[in-house]
Amino acid sequence: MKFYSYEHVLNQIRQDNWLLAIFFTLVLVILAFTAFQAYRDKRDSKYRELVIILGLVLLVSGLSGFESLQANSQINNQYRSSIHFIEKVSNKLKVKPSQVYVNTSTETNGALLYVEGHFYRAISGSEPDSYLLEKINLDSFDLELVEVNP
Repeated sequence: MKFYSYEHVLNQIRQDNWLLAIFFTLVLVILAFTAFQAYRDKRDSKYRELVIILGLVLLVSGLSGFESLQANSQINNQYRSSIHFIEKVSNKLKVKPSQVYVNTSTETNGALLYVEGHFYRAISGSEPDSYLLEKINLDSFDLELVEVNP
């Protein structure tokens, strides 16, 4: 059974997709150049066609990037709630967050915790930040602690 460290969960928060932003900027610059060329040479239709094609590429990549940004934001919120959960549990057990390992990096209700040789099951309470920690004994298990990959 895999248990993830606090640093591993913290590292899972995704950063913005810089490659998509660079592509979007590059298409925008090329679009501005071809629009200027189309304005300058009104008789030639190749620049007008390029402006239309690049405008459509910009629109599609912008919508795709927006969808990707929303999905990443939702995933990041799950990781942040898991990080907050680990911090609350570490305060309750009076240990450092780096000593708390959790078997899931996104879900908090029903999560299994490994803290200093003991196993706990977390049950969400009625309040948003309240958790009941139930100490459990596992008869047979393969413990694998997952740390941050360098």
